[in-house]
Amino acid sequence: MLDFNVLIPETAEPDKLWDLIILGGGPAGLTAGIYAARYKLETLLLEKSIVSGGQLTATQWIENYPGFREPVLGKKLAADMEAQAKHFGLKVISENVQSVNLVDEIKVIETDYAKYQAKTVIIATGSSPRRLGLSDEQKYAGNGVSYCSTCDAPFFKDKVVAVVGGGNTAFEEALFIAKYASQLYLIHRREEFTADRIFQDKVFAEPNIKIITNSVVTGLNFDLLVGRSLNLQNTISKESSELEVDGIFIFIGNLPNTSLFTQQVELDEGYVVTNRKYETNQRGVWAIGDVQKGVLRQVATAVGDGAGAAHQVNKYLVENH
Repeated sequence: MLDFNVLIPETAEPDKLWDLIILGGGPAGLTAGIYAARYKLETLLLEKSIVSGGQLTATQWIENYPGFREPVLGKKLAADMEAQAKHFGLKVISENVQSVNLVDEIKVIETDYAKYQAKTVIIATGSSPRRLGLSDEQKYAGNGVSYCSTCDAPFFKDKVVAVVGGGNTAFEEALFIAKYASQLYLIHRREEFTADRIFQDKVFAEPNIKIITNSVVTGLNFDLLVGRSLNLQNTISKESSELEVDGIFIFIGNLPNTSLFTQQVELDEGYVVTNRKYETNQRGVWAIGDVQKGVLRQVATAVGDGAGAAHQVNKYLVENH
């Protein structure tokens, strides 16, 4: 039986001055914790969920992470990362952060249960895919519903899939998914697309991509592994229809998890602005992973960010404390 590292609620020492507090327990935060702990930094990781791993826990299989000849369960990869970090001395606590003070020299993180202080902070709170808002959408996430083509497209080889969206991301991802799928339906709520013309031309030229405009997905009929379908509604005629598919990819944008950091660090379209050293505009504060502006959102890149930021934190503490 797999141990998915459910975090048993506990509280770290509230009066302790930590070398580093990491906000977020996804692959970026966990890797930063591994490296920081190996640097012998007193490090606390705060994760709001009772299960660590971030979006890894919503991804059934990961096929493109180096070192695994066979696909690995997202939850198992997350559990192994956390176990490794704890082995080196990382303290992991499941608490929801209510407020932060990242401006002063000593950073203060306040949760539902305690107030923590640290010399440095790494923001690794990630981003969340914008969802359609369907009642069963979360239920089938990672099991027919996907927000990541590079993660899941290979699992739909010779299958029929739908892609929802009308921007550059939807069109780029559709082109990638079409390399695997036997048939791809690109669904958009309007007649016109916001994607660049070059992407539109490429999509329109693909023989196994069919465009469905002026339509929205209103329901998922995914109770069975075969014979799955989508409920569609035409936005003009209001007529309903059913579309048989094996899975659906949703690319209607991402929402960075940065509401805590407004007026604390520089944001651009909600994402944290960093330099090549992962530094924010606040001294002693770094940001890594999907929460950053303009990054490739993959497990491998998040892990690289975590290692790089921990190195920078250790260097900063050696030089300044």
